[in-house]
Amino acid sequence: MKHNYDIFISYRRSSYETANLIATRLKSAGYRVFFDLESMRSGPFNEQLFNVIEGCRDFVIVLPPPDALERCHNEEDWVRKEVIHAMQHHKNIVPILLNGFHWPEVM
Repeated sequence: MKHNYDIFISYRRSSYETANLIATRLKSAGYRVFFDLESMRSGPFNEQLFNVIEGCRDFVIVLPPPDALERCHNEEDWVRKEVIHAMQHHKNIVPILLNGFHWPEVM
């Protein structure tokens, strides 16, 4: 089941307020934005997320400081799973680096 969204927003819970603000601004500009807490329906969580990523043009990832990607070493990390899925489906990935964020030495 495909959804009709333009943009998928991925974020850590610690950056919820910023991600929500980005979603709100994009929606007011006319984009159809998937923001999980307000867009999720009942059913299998992972299937819904992957279907939405597949149906979007753009994948925005909000990266809070200092080390939002550190948990991505864990194969079960949801941000990691979302980014990998977006890459596998050739999505335009747009990182939003919040003040103080640092890229890890090893990705």
